[in-house]
Amino acid sequence: MAELTNHFNKVNELLNDWDGVGLSHELSMTELITSILNSINHNSHSGMSNQKKQQIQAKVNQIKKTDLVVKRQQDIDTLCANKIQHNYNEIVAYRLRSISSLLDSKYYDAFRYLIEAINSFVKVFELWSQNILWRLSLDLRLMAELATLNVGSNDSNNSNNNVTIDYFEEASRTLLSKCFQAANADRTPNLAESKKNAALGVVNQLFQIYFKINNLKLCKNLIKTMESPGFPTLESYPLNQVITYRFFNGRLSVFNGQYKKAQEELLYAFNKCPNDSIKNKRLILLFLVPMQLEQCKFPKKSLLEKFKLTQFIDIVQSIKSGNIKQFNECLSTHQNFFISKGIYLILEKLKIIVYRNLFKKVHLITTGQRIPIGNFVSALKWMENDAIDIDETECILSNLIYNGYLKGYISHKVALVVSPTNPFPKLPLN
Repeated sequence: MAELTNHFNKVNELLNDWDGVGLSHELSMTELITSILNSINHNSHSGMSNQKKQQIQAKVNQIKKTDLVVKRQQDIDTLCANKIQHNYNEIVAYRLRSISSLLDSKYYDAFRYLIEAINSFVKVFELWSQNILWRLSLDLRLMAELATLNVGSNDSNNSNNNVTIDYFEEASRTLLSKCFQAANADRTPNLAESKKNAALGVVNQLFQIYFKINNLKLCKNLIKTMESPGFPTLESYPLNQVITYRFFNGRLSVFNGQYKKAQEELLYAFNKCPNDSIKNKRLILLFLVPMQLEQCKFPKKSLLEKFKLTQFIDIVQSIKSGNIKQFNECLSTHQNFFISKGIYLILEKLKIIVYRNLFKKVHLITTGQRIPIGNFVSALKWMENDAIDIDETECILSNLIYNGYLKGYISHKVALVVSPTNPFPKLPLN
């Protein structure tokens, strides 16, 4: 009973002190959920310090010991009502029930109890407790991921095994209608005192779900709301939340073909991300590197090696040298990797820059403004495809001219007439 009593006393103490940060740690289920997720995914917290691993394991052990006591109680609701301050007793009770269900592999029940804990919390939410809102939002997303992984395998353990539920969809609905709305509904005129200061942490969890379920159009609505005059400026939110927000904003810009904006957002996220957050910086680079390449800004080989993104090394080299054969081979070799990260089509579009750099070399070794089309055909046959003909070559040249990579015109099947001044404009194009 001591473990549960200590938990109750700690919650009451933190409530009396209005210690939202401490209370968010005490009520956290993150360590337990991620521990189970990692065991399923065979992930051993690689890259995490031993001290951090020990802290996580200590938290998990504490939760498990407390749960053994909870399982011996006949009426946990009444016990919490008698031991916890009235406005938080339901939150604590539902959380304990969620943990018990989770440890019994009853994922549907664990998910439902966590939603009930959130429903109870938003009724008493105040700005000082924003860290609890963020923690509950994070735990709900992680719980949805865990429950989704176990659909079909452990459903028989649930109290309602006839239920078919889209956990991510349900989690996003709760986060939007309960958590985000709890912050958004505040009409306090002084933004510094408004609950809207808690909104970004919830929005970031929604972003992660929307990208997971490929419903990106909903992200646009959130961005429009967050950047409206009625909300605090982004700079007023915690830096780690701003980094996450701008990372997803950058990814959304990639999806929408707004590459320059994407580069700005992702570059901000990368530069501001702590240097010891290797995993996060690598994730940002996965999308930033293609955007930089599109602007003909080439990352150093040492940077790609540091973050274990060696798949890009030959891509960078082939673009710089105009080696279309090397470019195609690299795309083919790492096709599965690039597709799995959602960047294959973006990289494929960079081929036009490779053509530009190859044809610039042809121009440099040719005297005069009129360059025979056959010269370009020969270069392509040597570099890419013996079967390529003059019509295909003219098509490539036309695309280069149309997109501004080349200034000149084509004399059909005879020659390319290049501009006397700056025929290959400096990259990146404005």
